Amino acid sequence: MDEILTMCIVGVLVIVPFALLALDVVFFVKQKEKPVFEICAFSVGGLYMTLAYWLWDLPDYQKALNVYGTSDVHEPFSTEYMIALVMFAVWGFASYLLLKFLRKKLPPLVEVFLLAGIYVGIFLSLAVIVQLICGANPIPAKMGDLYPNAENPEALYRLGPDLYDWFMIFCLCTIPVIYLAHAVHALVRVVKEKAEWQQEMVYGNPVLQKLNTWLLKGANLFWVAIIALLPVLGILIALLLLFGQQPDSIIKVFTQTSDWILSEQISPPPVAYDTHYLCTVSLRGHRKLVKPVRYGVRRGEKIVVNRQLCVANAFEQLLEEKTPHLHKKIRRFYDTYGYPISRHINTAFAADVIYLMMKPLEWVFVFVLYLMDPEPENRINSQYMPKGWRQQQQAEG
Repeated sequence: MDEILTMCIVGVLVIVPFALLALDVVFFVKQKEKPVFEICAFSVGGLYMTLAYWLWDLPDYQKALNVYGTSDVHEPFSTEYMIALVMFAVWGFASYLLLKFLRKKLPPLVEVFLLAGIYVGIFLSLAVIVQLICGANPIPAKMGDLYPNAENPEALYRLGPDLYDWFMIFCLCTIPVIYLAHAVHALVRVVKEKAEWQQEMVYGNPVLQKLNTWLLKGANLFWVAIIALLPVLGILIALLLLFGQQPDSIIKVFTQTSDWILSEQISPPPVAYDTHYLCTVSLRGHRKLVKPVRYGVRRGEKIVVNRQLCVANAFEQLLEEKTPHLHKKIRRFYDTYGYPISRHINTAFAADVIYLMMKPLEWVFVFVLYLMDPEPENRINSQYMPKGWRQQQQAEG
């Protein structure tokens, strides 16, 4: 019963935002004003966009992808400059709302600046959609670099978006697409209303009358708003500087990435994490939790290690030195049951759970190492380093 209730709650949470967006689209197509559905769709959809991007949890362009991991691409927007993306999005959306609901009470100059703000939102939405919809093409790696015993070492191993990634892309594109439709509709409406209102105005001054006639053409109002983009962008850049961002942060949020259509950076080729043991499989988890620290070498393969893996391997090494017979029994048990279990850990959430379950054992291992080894940290840090590294460090020390 509890499982059914949980599934129902999850189903509702997944369906609600898409239902609101669908209703908003229906009312939009039928040209019926339903502000409540529109605001709810944008609000809930924006919340789900944020949640989807957080759950996607893609690495930045400086980190190599794991061919066994849960991430098949790098992040499409630079985390370092994400504040610029958020600021421009908020500005564009706020401009749209003000112009939509307060347009009859606003002075003409304010209307022009709000139109310029909508332009900002439109350009940003188009950039986001182009970045995501065009897909990602991570740099491939040679099979020989991933697997030393590969039959064809020069063959390329390619990664790319899978079904899960495309679902996330769909979630992230929904609000920009809806915004584009509503924003264009709002621009057309403003121009029509302004034209109808100005047709009734007749100025005695011939210069003002000529200007009024010129503004009756909707395209001219658009050009005025484009000119107003310059001060609007100046204000946004000033706000970015206050938050410690660079003036071109809104550009770098797209370009300081790799794999995507607007990216300018090149990431290192993929690597193969060691997935034969539970401690290594834990590296499939979210980086903020498992905290990978560096690359290492195991059986000739390049792997990524974290503190927990190094501690566990250092404890095993100490156990092998002090009690070889006990070590063999424990090793045999771990090889028998650990590897089959590890093959079922194929999601970031499952890896996170394993990492947390291993924490108490990690603390026990550290306690034993500090109790039995005169240089426990040296032993821990030397794990998965190239052969002879520890002896070289001792000789230099």
